[in-house]
Amino acid sequence: MARIADDSDFEALKRLVDNHDGWTLELSKSDTEVYTRPVPGCNFNMVKIHTEFADVTADIVFDVLHDPDYRKVWDSHMLASEEIGILNVNNDVGYYAKVITRVVRS
Repeated sequence: MARIADDSDFEALKRLVDNHDGWTLELSKSDTEVYTRPVPGCNFNMVKIHTEFADVTADIVFDVLHDPDYRKVWDSHMLASEEIGILNVNNDVGYYAKVITRVVRS
């Protein structure tokens, strides 16, 4: 079921950040860890990534990831993106297309 996220959803999301119960550590490299967790009733896994940038604040990371014009500068995999609509101050719908590369091993 799709619905607009509310404040309780964002609080639950914040709790997921530090709670690793039920998560599988898939990669641990330098200052980055990648975790996955199955989603009940779905074929997709949730993914969370924890990394530390010594010289970048969380606000800047957020702005860089959410600025559609600047993303075109640094995201070499992005083909196109478009904001489709704004549902409210905390929810929007967007389109993102990326280059898919496949590694073929013989």
